[in-house]
Parts: sequence; structure tokens; C-alpha cells
Amino acid sequence: MIFDSWIWIDITPVMGCAFSVDCSCIGDICLPRDPKVKETDNVGTSELAVFSPKSSFKEDDGDANQNPEAGITRLRGVSSQFLPPDGSRIVVIPAGNYRLQYSYLSQRGYYPDALDKANQVSFCIHTPFGSNPNDHFFGVFDGHGEYGAQCSQFVKQKLCENLLRNSRFHVDLVDACHAAFLTTNSQLHADNNVDDSMSGTTAITVLVLGKTIYVANSGDSRAVIAEKRGTEIVAVDLSIDQTPYREDELEKVKLCGARVLTPDQIEGFKNPDVQCWEHEGNNRLIQPL
Repeated sequence: MIFDSWIWIDITPVMGCAFSVDCSCIGDICLPRDPKVKETDNVGTSELAVFSPKSSFKEDDGDANQNPEAGITRLRGVSSQFLPPDGSRIVVIPAGNYRLQYSYLSQRGYYPDALDKANQVSFCIHTPFGSNPNDHFFGVFDGHGEYGAQCSQFVKQKLCENLLRNSRFHVDLVDACHAAFLTTNSQLHADNNVDDSMSGTTAITVLVLGKTIYVANSGDSRAVIAEKRGTEIVAVDLSIDQTPYREDELEKVKLCGARVLTPDQIEGFKNPDVQCWEHEGNNRLIQPL
């Protein structure tokens, strides 16, 4: 089994105060300032790891919503993510009156022909995203190729910065996401320190803004949501894989001056002008013309 990374997110409505001492309340929501605060009898141990976005703000972060650079400075300062012993963390969304619990796992996949293959996956969790306690960003970036790790690390940082800097972030988020992805792609091509000629990365991102979830992706990493249907829990896709197996994506590849070939076609064993991909399983490769 090949396994890379995932981020798990659970959303739970907040009812009343969870802590009775040393709390900062926002409406009906209580956020502990000290992670060592003792729990009440009605709170489980897993709820101790509550992160307060307010407690992470600096005094001069008040204009961060108007000045994206302030949010970006803070974003860089919390790029390293750590989980408490119970394996998950909880953040509270003031505008939606609910709490969001998340966890993550990253593990190098098993490749029999490359047992020393590095884990090229990067991920980022920004709670909050920028300076608004209602905005939270989650992303997984699966690198591929010789320099896939460098590509995924580059995109992990630049994509978030470009999104926060976009002037339409609070006006038209869909348009801002499109622009951020395109800008990041151009920056990766132009950076002399990262060779992306035969390497790259996927990008699957989930942005929580209050009560709305925005999903954006490039490549074949996927976001799913667990939906309760009767007595069953069903996984529902939130994104569509972007691969040359899709006819619309195949046409985009051709318009860029490239073609999709199998390894046998590239090595000369089969005619490259005959489409035989349906008989080749997952062995398609993209080769520039």
C-alpha cells in the first residue's frame, strides 16, 4: 500500500462554556489561555488541547485584516505544527459557534523498488489563517520527481502568502484562489534554487471561513468529507482529481504542446501515435513535444 499524508478535520457545534476557570469568552464560546488549566467534570481529556487564536495575536496585529503582510509575518511564525499527546487539536470558530478539531499524519509510502525513497509530502495548518480567528487553512502538497520535496516545500509556503496578499481575498475568494495557484506556479518555474523541469507537486487545500468551506486543488490529491446517511458514514469527494485520464485535462495537455504516452510508447515498443492508455493501467507519462 502506498500511503502519503492526510489531515483529518472534525467540526462540532459549541454549546455553552467548556471551561470554568481562566477563560476568555467570545459569546457562548470559552477559550482557555493556559493549556494546563484543569478541566471541569463535564469535559473529556481530549478537550484540553484547545487553541485560542486570540492568545496567539500580538499587540500590533490589529490591522492585519487591512495589511496582509502582518498576517503573513504571523503565518511564518507558526509554520511548525505540533500536536498534544492525545493526537489532535481543537480551535473555536467564533462566527460559527462551533469548534474544529484536526489531526494529521504523514508517512513515506512503501516502494519496493526504492526502499530509501524520501517522504516528499509537505503539509501546512494555519489556525488562524492570517489574523482572523474565523479563518483556518489546511493544505497537503505531494511532491514528485527528483526534487519533489523541494517543490512541495516551496508551494507550501508561497501559496499561503500569495493567497493572503491577493486583494480579492475578502471580495471573491474563488478568484483569489485561482490567482494564488497561478502565481505560485510561476514563482516555482522562475526560482533558480528549485529544479521543477521534471519535478513538481500536487496541492489540495481546504480553507474554512466562518461557516463556509472552500476547497481548491491541483493534481491528484483529494479532499473528502464524511457524510452521515442513515446509519452509515459515507466518504464524499470535495475535489476532482486533475489528471490526464480526464478527457478535458488531456486536451489541456495537448494545447500546452505536450502529449500523454505510456512507458512502452516512450521506449519505442509501441506506436506513440496510437492511443492505447486504457490497456496500460496507471502507466501514463507526460512527455513534451
